[in-house]
Amino acid sequence: MSLGLTSSAALAVAGTLAVSAPAHATYYSGGMPKRSFSVKTVGINDEWVKYFDTARGNWNSAGVGASIKRSSHAKPSFTAGNYSQSWYGLYAPSGTRAHRSFQIKVNATTLWRDTKNIPKYDKWVRSTSTHELGHGLSLADNPNTSKVSLMKHSRDRSKVQKPQPYDKSEVKRIYR
Repeated sequence: MSLGLTSSAALAVAGTLAVSAPAHATYYSGGMPKRSFSVKTVGINDEWVKYFDTARGNWNSAGVGASIKRSSHAKPSFTAGNYSQSWYGLYAPSGTRAHRSFQIKVNATTLWRDTKNIPKYDKWVRSTSTHELGHGLSLADNPNTSKVSLMKHSRDRSKVQKPQPYDKSEVKRIYR
């Protein structure tokens, strides 16, 4: 599957800080200072822009006060490509929390390798894209909960493509 995109080196992902109460998700210090921010799409075709728009729409309609816009002038970015690494998505923050930016990369190669059919691939891309934007809302991977969460790597990506009640409550708690 060719996207006409160039590959680049994998980015290091910043560490996370654990919240002391196990009933809460692991807070991710690489998130944005507010629930409202803009992101530009870089080097992707209209199909991938739609995936990004679906992901940001999933958060914007989740009732958590998120307002994620698409702007060609934004510093945070979203792209997709055929990368040789095995990850599905990568969120790489930069700057201090007050002046945060990030780069999201979605790996079409790994997603296709693990799905091998268009309906499943579309669902996994939507799940991965929405998950990566969750990091922008200060949610870390693999929260310590038995509840269904978009942020768990073990989620069923064919079913969990939008923020779940647990994820929503955590964004509200983090940004209160």
